[in-house]
Amino acid sequence: MANEIIISGLGDQTTTEVLAGKILLLLADRNALPSHPALMYAGSVNGRGSNVLKVPHVGLMGYDLAALTSEGTAVTNTALTDASSTITVVRYSKVYQASDQARMIDANGVLNIDFFAMDAVVTQAATLLSLVANVTDDFTATQGTSGADATFANFLDCITTLEVAKVIGPFLGILHPQQWGDIRKDIATASGGAVQWNGGSQAMLDKAMKGLGAQGNFCGVDVFTTAYVPNANAAADRAGGIFGPGAVLWGDGVIPLEADPNQAHLNGGKILFERVRTGASGYTGYVSHMEAGVSLGINACGVSLITDA
Repeated sequence: MANEIIISGLGDQTTTEVLAGKILLLLADRNALPSHPALMYAGSVNGRGSNVLKVPHVGLMGYDLAALTSEGTAVTNTALTDASSTITVVRYSKVYQASDQARMIDANGVLNIDFFAMDAVVTQAATLLSLVANVTDDFTATQGTSGADATFANFLDCITTLEVAKVIGPFLGILHPQQWGDIRKDIATASGGAVQWNGGSQAMLDKAMKGLGAQGNFCGVDVFTTAYVPNANAAADRAGGIFGPGAVLWGDGVIPLEADPNQAHLNGGKILFERVRTGASGYTGYVSHMEAGVSLGINACGVSLITDA
């Protein structure tokens, strides 16, 4: 047979490919940090006269014990112990710029202001998560062994380290998914005794929605996993952290709006989103800015878990 009408013969009447009408998001960590007592918000820099926030540490409320004093003897002054942390709030920005033709032929509807605005909100949350994860690896106290998988014993040692340091809960753990996976594997395959019958252990293994983000509470620690946990020891390890209130401080600022219809505040003013037109070149840019900073607070309130990557 010959001259059948088939797609391969209709090159002048069809395109080589047709968009499916659906899109897939490339893999990324898009989770937002929980509102947790272990993450202390130090406020906004707006109207403060500086982009650096200073948080005092004060040794009161039982920090110093009473001294044995003889009857009739005047007690000497107790020195007030204090320290401080500073948080420098700086700008984080990004811009996507699309040509007029690209926006004209966009068949999936992603090159538009609504999609870029949603991206700006997710980006702000992910950026703050990255900043926190890159601070919680800096605690002086550490647990784990370089080059060795994270274990349940390491997890317990982190808790003990915080308790010995007199850290008050609740505790938050920010771990790399490899570290959490190694702990989960250790519990499933190697742990015995009471832990194998613990309901939390079973819930940990049976968690319905696998993936990054909140993993629930295990042994009294609220566990959160993120791919933003940094490398350590020349990329041989990952350095997560478990910490309590006072360990991590963060602050931000609200960028003022101009009287410009192309500007808007998103997420309660935490993001300045604007559309920038470059008419001579036929481009439209979608720009987002955020002002934020993260810093260690009281170093002893946290412990870094450094284990094999």
